[in-house]
Amino acid sequence: MEGSPGLKCSVLAPNFSRPSRPPGFRSSSSNPARGARRRGRLFTVCRARTTLPLGLVVALAIAAAGCGNDETTTDPVPAPETAQPLPKLPKGWDAHEDRSIGYKIGIPPGWQVSRSRTGRVKAALIRSPDHLVAVMLVAARDPQSLAVPLDEFATSALAALPGFEAQLEPSTPRPFRRTPLAAVQSVATGTTKARGVKERTTLIVLRREGTINYTVAILENARRSHSAKDRAVALKMTHTLRDQPIGPRVPPE
Repeated sequence: MEGSPGLKCSVLAPNFSRPSRPPGFRSSSSNPARGARRRGRLFTVCRARTTLPLGLVVALAIAAAGCGNDETTTDPVPAPETAQPLPKLPKGWDAHEDRSIGYKIGIPPGWQVSRSRTGRVKAALIRSPDHLVAVMLVAARDPQSLAVPLDEFATSALAALPGFEAQLEPSTPRPFRRTPLAAVQSVATGTTKARGVKERTTLIVLRREGTINYTVAILENARRSHSAKDRAVALKMTHTLRDQPIGPRVPPE
């Protein structure tokens, strides 16, 4: 079965040494403005299955988008983080809570959730039953990520996604509605380097001001027409995403 093309891969360290052109920017650990003038070599992708394949690559790219600059600044005190209740979920959906990453979300029937960690970056990967759509979720609570404007964060993270024959060109960000979080979305289409599969990526940035920044990447196999149905479910699932502070579960009194 030809599933989502990026789901089987191993990661090589990126090299952010070549200049690039807009749109978007790429950055591994430097200031976002400087990242607009930099371009990394695409990661090498292969078919060897790992625990959280594409997720590890996407997590690193997304985390890079929120890196701060080299200037000396005083970070604002983060707002106290409180749990947000999940909305009423569709019939058959399950409530999923992860206190390691710090989020809660509704999971459709048959969708699978896994998690991994690379360095300090924790990521969740949620896949459709047919594996034609993968949803990548990363959370950031650092002041640098929260200081980047939503539109800029979305386009930079999307342009930084590796594994494509050419750098992705993000669409103009537009509002992502029906969520209590401030949110925008951007879309790009590209052909994967490993298998030559056309893939559409929707990147959504959802922010609780002064508290947390969620980045969700929905990767869809654009060659399979029925993958559009899975994508619609993935978008609906993202509408249910809510903030959950990191920490152990508190038993009821």
